[in-house]
Amino acid sequence: MLFLKKYRLLPIVILFTLIFSLELISQEEVLLKGTFNVGFEAGVQFTGVDDSGMPISKGGVGYSSGPFLDYYLSEIIKFRAGLYFDHRAFSLSDMGLISDTGYIGKSSFYDITEKYNVNYLTIPLSLIYVKGNDKFNFFIQGTFYYSIFLNSNQTGDFHIFISEEDAPHFYFEGYPEFNIPGDHYLKVEKNLFNTSDMGVNLLFGFTYYIKPNLGITLSPGFTYSFSNVWENPERNASWSRLYKINAGIVLSLGSK
Repeated sequence: MLFLKKYRLLPIVILFTLIFSLELISQEEVLLKGTFNVGFEAGVQFTGVDDSGMPISKGGVGYSSGPFLDYYLSEIIKFRAGLYFDHRAFSLSDMGLISDTGYIGKSSFYDITEKYNVNYLTIPLSLIYVKGNDKFNFFIQGTFYYSIFLNSNQTGDFHIFISEEDAPHFYFEGYPEFNIPGDHYLKVEKNLFNTSDMGVNLLFGFTYYIKPNLGITLSPGFTYSFSNVWENPERNASWSRLYKINAGIVLSLGSK
């Protein structure tokens, strides 16, 4: 019981420690308005897609990387613009019983899986709130991004199994082989991506300066997309589970 009481106090201790640390940091703020930073960051991102036509979705691991430029609008607010290579991955699948002309198969089924790797050129525009000193700072980053589709790679399998008891009842026009019991494999239909994507990011992180004008950054966060994934507007799909962790270096061009 004593351990549980101490454990319950832990969040309060952490909160007061954070407030105290920020108070110390605020006493050492430096003049930053009008100064520039340049940097480069890269990170992993975990992406998925919710597709109305393919109900089983599995996320994939991608990455993003690119340079950025900061400009301090005030002592605590800076504007950032970047240009990133943005790689995303995910897979979709569906399975179920086969039916034809009113007959519902008893043991015949289809099983389809589509795997995707897609590349974008992403332009992020950010406003960043910064609280810190010349050695260490915390930041909250809100970003609007616009992504231009570059290319994609699609693989997958379309498996159909026709059972002996169902085969005599199937009359699929154009597919006479479906009257033959056994396994059948079809080519997966090629899906075209939308030419662009846009949305917002929210990141929380810190910068640690290893030299007066050179720092390292770490910032986890998440993304919300506004755009349909596919070029076909009738196939409704949206990006989901866009979580990311970025790490980078930043070089201060102004006095620090």
